[in-house]
Amino acid sequence: MRIIIALSIIGGGVLVGVPILIMYSRRRRADKLRRRGIKSYNRGRREAPVGTTQIGQ
Repeated sequence: MRIIIALSIIGGGVLVGVPILIMYSRRRRADKLRRRGIKSYNRGRREAPVGTTQIGQ
């Protein structure tokens, strides 16, 4: 019974902690880009416009 309670507490902490860490890392990345002078940045991945792809990648 103690093992089940311990695992449920650990699982609850992971379920709460992972989204918080993701939000924190995104906010930190945005802040670092802003400090470098990049005011706008893409939060999501988008495909590059036609003609801007690099050869060999």
